[in-house]
Amino acid sequence: CACSISSDAILLLLILHYNGSLKQSLLYTLLFVGVWRLLTLEKWIIDSAMSLCTFISAASKFAQLLCMWKSKDAGQVSALSWAMATFTCIARIYTTTVTTGDMQVLVRFVVMTLLNMWVLLTVLYYQRQRSISSKKED
Repeated sequence: CACSISSDAILLLLILHYNGSLKQSLLYTLLFVGVWRLLTLEKWIIDSAMSLCTFISAASKFAQLLCMWKSKDAGQVSALSWAMATFTCIARIYTTTVTTGDMQVLVRFVVMTLLNMWVLLTVLYYQRQRSISSKKED
């Protein structure tokens, strides 16, 4: 989560910088450094942030699922991207088990693996339905 957050922050800063918003990028840099320092003050703060990160990730996946269920279509959602996300989480489960065994991190990646797989299976289902219905029309 920390690597993902920092890479997202760096990407945002670079986008702002190259779009000519240097003042905004400096403001975001200061905000990012301040929040990062706050998160690393106490262990309970980073633990809470990790739990919040899991909640936000799960919420985004549920939102994706809800959108597909309502439209009964996967649209432009990439099954390959969700398969890669699922595989990445499985790899993170393995590496966490082998290296640290941190239970909070393991639970996070197990939950994310299951949700990624759920989205992947939903995408594959609706893509198959679309394929079957287009064959019937021909």
